[in-house]
Amino acid sequence: MVTIVVIIFGGRYYFAHNKSYKNEAIQKGDCIYLNGVKYYHTSELENYQISNVVICISDSGRKLYEIEEYPDYEYIAGYSAWNGEIYKKHETD
Repeated sequence: MVTIVVIIFGGRYYFAHNKSYKNEAIQKGDCIYLNGVKYYHTSELENYQISNVVICISDSGRKLYEIEEYPDYEYIAGYSAWNGEIYKKHETD
């Protein structure tokens, strides 16, 4: 019985903090395409909190995280083993 409860709560935690099962990211040059939407590196964002929610892992191995102030993914954080960067959604005409 305890095992079933642990599995249920563990699964709920996993799906609440890991959205990679429904997202795809491809890195092309300095840009990342998250579900086909272009994001580019920016340094204009100040005073933000990176959440522990993983959006997905890109094809190059970069982990993408939600930024708490932007749950709509206007800005996202990308981390590899050696550095982290903030990306901004490219605005289309």
